[in-house]
Amino acid sequence: MMLERVRIQKIMTPTEVAEVQILNESIWGSQAIPSHQLLAAVQNGGLVLGAYLDEKLIGFNYCFVGYGHEKMYLHSHMIGVEKTYREQGVGELLKHAQQEYAKEHGFQLVIWLFDPLEACMANLSFLKLNSFSCQYENDYYGPLKDDFNDGLPSDRIVVEWWIERDRVEDSLDELEEGAEEIVPWSLTVDGLPVLDMDGEFQREQLFYKDAYLLPIPQYLQKMKVESPKLAEDWRYKVRTILTTLFEQNYAIVRMKKHKEYVHSYLLVRRSLLAL
Repeated sequence: MMLERVRIQKIMTPTEVAEVQILNESIWGSQAIPSHQLLAAVQNGGLVLGAYLDEKLIGFNYCFVGYGHEKMYLHSHMIGVEKTYREQGVGELLKHAQQEYAKEHGFQLVIWLFDPLEACMANLSFLKLNSFSCQYENDYYGPLKDDFNDGLPSDRIVVEWWIERDRVEDSLDELEEGAEEIVPWSLTVDGLPVLDMDGEFQREQLFYKDAYLLPIPQYLQKMKVESPKLAEDWRYKVRTILTTLFEQNYAIVRMKKHKEYVHSYLLVRRSLLAL
């Protein structure tokens, strides 16, 4: 298996940082972090992990120490995997190496942000790593012009990964089974998924059930190319729905996979899981 040949190691030298920059640029197009900043970070408490396949760098994860709400945590700022090797578990390997580093250095919490419409990151965050999210940030970075982010406001959800905390999967299975969709989705004439076509969602609505499902597109990047307007429609509708549910003390705790078109976030009342 390819994954068994992948080695994770800390990036420490200017030569290794230069390799990260090349990979960084190939993934995001133009946005590379200055090499001097990456070097300064790793030499002052930050961490860059590299994923190597037969001595070739195919992925990296960059994080630094954060402080907020009177606690220290690791803030995981960037994770990237070369296109050829995506969805094969490389991101998960990097995250588990990050988890080991966090444990060794006394951190209980790792935090990161990602675009709530990106199903790959949702899969990694909620299905593979058992993290949760209950915080939405509108246009967090302002306009971003790189290949992944261009064309939409840079909305993000804040993900919390408590690395020593176990979660009861049985209760989540039960909640997922009983959850209903917050709003329906359907297909356009071009075969693209559209959310809440008839505008059923009401911002003032009070939610009372234990769990709900919220669809997200399986392939945001494809949709942005085929129908930028539709991608924008998803952005604003999901923003409104998640903001509303988070305000009413729900959290995303899992992603439910479907065969085609959409996957769904499982949102659960926070008090049920003591989050």
